[in-house]
Amino acid sequence: MKARSVVAGVLAAGAMVIGGAVGASANVIWCLADPPVLVQTATGTNLTVNVTVAVPQSQAKYINDVHVTTLTAPDGAGGTMITVDVTVPATISTANVTVTVKKFKITDSTTVPGGGTTTLHLDVPAA
Repeated sequence: MKARSVVAGVLAAGAMVIGGAVGASANVIWCLADPPVLVQTATGTNLTVNVTVAVPQSQAKYINDVHVTTLTAPDGAGGTMITVDVTVPATISTANVTVTVKKFKITDSTTVPGGGTTTLHLDVPAA
């Protein structure tokens, strides 16, 4: 009885590992999540800004050519305006860009054509 349970468990675990690897590999190829950007608000609070760039799978080899810069400034109301500039190379036809500060549940997103630049804004309240 024990041997049958162990064999069944090993087979089930193996199936989950193989099935999970197949589903995850498709997303890794075409989506780039830049390392989180650490910024400091006007009041001195440290925040993490997550930037995600998704491109067509056939153009994934160019995703590392996407350029992201971040700038912070007081927003005039005690909070902080976080500005994220994203430049997409002409080798990518289109890119979906999302920036997020999870602590405040603030998100901005847009679609950028190849060879284009966009600016996204996150207005973080005083923290």
